[in-house]
Amino acid sequence: MSNVLPVLVGGEALYDLISTDPGAGLGGTKTFQKRPGGSPFNIAVGIRRLGTPAAFVGKFGDDQFGEALVDFLKQEGIQVDLIVREPGTKTTLAFVAVDAAGKVDFRFYRDNAADPSLRTDELKPIDPRRYSFYHCGGIVLAEEPTASAYLSVVDRFTALGVPVSLDPTIRRSLISDEATYLDRLLRLAEKVTVLKVSDEEIAFLSQVDDPDEGVRLLRVPVGSLVVVTKGADGAAIYRDGEKLVSVPGFSVKVVETTGCGDAFMGAILAQLAGKTAKEIASMTPEQLQPIARFANAAAAIVATRYGAADANPTRAEVESFLASAR
Repeated sequence: MSNVLPVLVGGEALYDLISTDPGAGLGGTKTFQKRPGGSPFNIAVGIRRLGTPAAFVGKFGDDQFGEALVDFLKQEGIQVDLIVREPGTKTTLAFVAVDAAGKVDFRFYRDNAADPSLRTDELKPIDPRRYSFYHCGGIVLAEEPTASAYLSVVDRFTALGVPVSLDPTIRRSLISDEATYLDRLLRLAEKVTVLKVSDEEIAFLSQVDDPDEGVRLLRVPVGSLVVVTKGADGAAIYRDGEKLVSVPGFSVKVVETTGCGDAFMGAILAQLAGKTAKEIASMTPEQLQPIARFANAAAAIVATRYGAADANPTRAEVESFLASAR
């Protein structure tokens, strides 16, 4: 995949403080592990570890955490020339824990945070012709000025016919105006080549509970793929409202699930990078099925590890997992 142009990933980068006390919840946890994360950050690392070039665009905190995040990307071989640093800004921290009912709880600390302050003028250096794909994270669309900044990047890519993908990663605690946020997501969905959503997110976007009906209600371009993840139950791929592929999940001993969806999305993009929107629109179920299965395997591996970006597998690890799962 080294001859493919990089996938450009845009959005937040932060540190996840992940509970090491299963079932204790945020209040009952005594120890947290610090891991680099943020959905787009995780996806970029996942893409690169699977052998596809990647680049990152976003605003990082002007602190030791931000410096460490940049260094992490460099060590992974991810291009960092588009990352913006602004004096006085801080890195977002996200505390993550599973409560007694098995529900994952997030709490974000964003005092003067860098990632939601990115402005459109700070993205002028981006040349879409240098990339094979643009992936937009969803959290950065929750507030201005960063929403307009990232949406402007989407417009520049679609104007040149470069494929765009979206993973909403909806975090309700970060949404101050739900109606505006939903409108932004739906407007972006009208431009994507690939939309990846969990079963909960498709309900948020479509306002109906049935995933099949929800997908049919979404206004995405003709030929675009809608990928619905269902946790341990696997995933399904739809095109033009029709379910093309359904793949079961893998049974693994779960340690922690942060970043599983991101690993899945990274694996999808690593395999589609280099294809045009038209080529993706013409892919058959027989071509899409192994792509979805590979992505499921990447997510399953992450579930057996602690945390976020660090947990992403290499291509060799995924292939070994699949060989043993047959």
